[in-house]
Amino acid sequence: MSRLTRVLLCTTALMLAWVALPLTGKAGNITVYSNFGAGNTYDPANGWTESGAGSFTGFNSLQAMAFTNATGQNLVLSQIDIADSFVAGNNSMTLNLYADGGGVPGAVLESWTVNNLPGLGTCCPIETVFGTAGVVLQNGATYFLAPASDSVTWEAWNWNIIGAAGPGAVSADGGATWTVTSSYSPNSAFDVLGTTVPEPSALLLMGTALVGILAGLHLGLRHTN
Repeated sequence: MSRLTRVLLCTTALMLAWVALPLTGKAGNITVYSNFGAGNTYDPANGWTESGAGSFTGFNSLQAMAFTNATGQNLVLSQIDIADSFVAGNNSMTLNLYADGGGVPGAVLESWTVNNLPGLGTCCPIETVFGTAGVVLQNGATYFLAPASDSVTWEAWNWNIIGAAGPGAVSADGGATWTVTSSYSPNSAFDVLGTTVPEPSALLLMGTALVGILAGLHLGLRHTN
């Protein structure tokens, strides 16, 4: 067998392994939490205030909504959709996902910068971010989501329209300290999606394929030399 043939076979094996991994390890997006109405609708005219001390409001306000992974399985964070509206200041916000720190937001697990928010009263665009840090949402665990404005920005985290309420936390110092809010009623509109954690069998398949490829390349090199 020529060296070229061996390389082609090894490349084919690698491609098959990569295709097989997502098939055995992932089953598409699974909804961890959602309080959007039909068609991702929400209340475009009302929401909880997010603002900086130098904004038009004159005070610092940061709201965090809690959600729990009650799907019965661990999931890798894949996507978050949020309804957040611009009022005044810089048209940008930072979206933070927090671990549970004893009933309030704890360690930041992942952050995203979101620009060009729709104006308050505009119905009904949503902002979408994607998980890239490999955050695993543990089954039964609670997490917090909070869009943070900068020091001069005022924005509103729009309310849901399905009557959903839930716990959360509020901060008046930019997230340095938090106070538990037993229930936001209504709570703000968002959803969280995840994919299944790759199974050990899928990882083993990839490892076996890589070993085979390396062995084939080694034999090919020995043969030609």
